[in-house]
Amino acid sequence: MPKNMLEDIKPLSRKSGSSASAARAKEPRRRADPLPRELPFEPVPPVRSSRYGLWYIAVGLIVVFLFSLSYLFEHASVTIEPKSSPIAFDTTDTFTAEKDTTNEGAVVFTVMNLSGDESVKIPSTQSKEESLPAKGRVLLYNEYSAAAYPLVKTTRLSTQDGKVYRLDTGVVVPGYKKSGTTITPGSVEVSVTADQKGEASNLENADFTLPGLAGSPQATKIYGRTKTALSGGMSGTVYSISQDVANAALGTLQAKLKSSLISKAKVQVPDGYIFFDGATVFDADDAVQVPYSKEKDVSLALHGTLTAYLIKEDTLVAAIAAKSISQYGGEPVTIPQIASLVAAPAGVLDPKKDTTFSFTLSGQASIVWTVSLSDVAGLLAGKKKSDFPELLRSFSGVERADVLIKPFWKGSFPKDAARISVELE
Repeated sequence: MPKNMLEDIKPLSRKSGSSASAARAKEPRRRADPLPRELPFEPVPPVRSSRYGLWYIAVGLIVVFLFSLSYLFEHASVTIEPKSSPIAFDTTDTFTAEKDTTNEGAVVFTVMNLSGDESVKIPSTQSKEESLPAKGRVLLYNEYSAAAYPLVKTTRLSTQDGKVYRLDTGVVVPGYKKSGTTITPGSVEVSVTADQKGEASNLENADFTLPGLAGSPQATKIYGRTKTALSGGMSGTVYSISQDVANAALGTLQAKLKSSLISKAKVQVPDGYIFFDGATVFDADDAVQVPYSKEKDVSLALHGTLTAYLIKEDTLVAAIAAKSISQYGGEPVTIPQIASLVAAPAGVLDPKKDTTFSFTLSGQASIVWTVSLSDVAGLLAGKKKSDFPELLRSFSGVERADVLIKPFWKGSFPKDAARISVELE
């Protein structure tokens, strides 16, 4: 080893070692850390995810929503069976109706008139030289007085150009009706025949004056107007059919015309009235001369009028109920089959004179009590379902009733009556 290196190494003196030991001795002695205490083991529960809580909240909201929605669509249905009672008609039970009366408790009737024509062509069986006048129907008007005005058979009617026609029968023209300053003339239909023969007497339409009234106050107030064309006037070779053939054809035309007028009358019946086939009178030209024609096919025409005695329905229903139900108290009732009953007049009907007429009824029917559906709905609105039987007792016409309320858990009817539907069984 080099010398210089050895010189650099100096042995440690004792003093130096002693100083280090003393310095260490002066340092405070550290306490040894105590050992940790031994604690009992407790397992920590796992922390649940917050997503499960959100699901519970969502389900709860859906349930609340469904409940709210069900209340929005709450509804009640009520089905009612009304009281009813079968009717046993007795042919000895007679009803008497009064014409256009206002008498309380009376059966009321009014009159409806319909006119019509039917015709048929029949091959002729003979021909000859002939001259014939025109014939037709005319309406006569009375604007002169409120009293009826009589006219005798053969009374003359004249057109503006001087053609003259005569009444085939005597008639009475009804008086006018006045409402305030408005006058509605009375009128009647009558058949006429031309004084002049041949084609010149034919008319499509015309107005008539009565020459016999000229210069009197009635001259412009009693007048006529064509109802049908005036036809049949001809001269020269004419074709005809036998009276027997004509009568047979007229019988067929009468039946056809009556049936046609009845069908028309049924669709023209005013609301609140009933049409009975048996309460009708049919008048037609049943005495016709042998018809003629300029053609080989002879036209046979028939004019007729149907008079129907229309009965006011509610007055008849009340009269039937009073006769059929011993304890009937005047409560509202209906007879749904009333139009299908058969009415038979107790005597001959005369439309010109009748102010009353008596009749019997036959057929199957029942009296049904009337229940106001809107009143039922109004009474039930907002009430408890348990009170339903007691509430319906206030309606005397109810025999039985069923109820269904939605949603099913609701124990009361909707407060809004519009949400309660009431139907008859």
